[in-house]
Amino acid sequence: AWGAGALGFLFALSFCPVSAALFFGSLLPLVLAERSPFLLPAAFGVGTALPVAAAAAAIAAGADAAARVFEAARGLDRWARPASGAGLIAAGSYWTWNHLLAPVLAGPGA
Repeated sequence: AWGAGALGFLFALSFCPVSAALFFGSLLPLVLAERSPFLLPAAFGVGTALPVAAAAAAIAAGADAAARVFEAARGLDRWARPASGAGLIAAGSYWTWNHLLAPVLAGPGA
């Protein structure tokens, strides 16, 4: 078990140091605290593998399919950025009005 753990540690560090830090620094203590030796590591593995598998599947389907996927993402980005910007401006305006301007305009006794 110690050898397998050391090998997993070396593989994780060689492929992605951030993923290794998340796995060994936060997931394993959480597994020990929750006493869930299978479910949490399996969920972590699936969650980290899905984006890689999707990109690999798009590349395996061919350059044309990968280009279509990335073009669709670019089309999504064309409306997602302005929509998220408008949402953030609306939320900031609401917060500014309710928490900064309205109390000042209402006066000290209100």
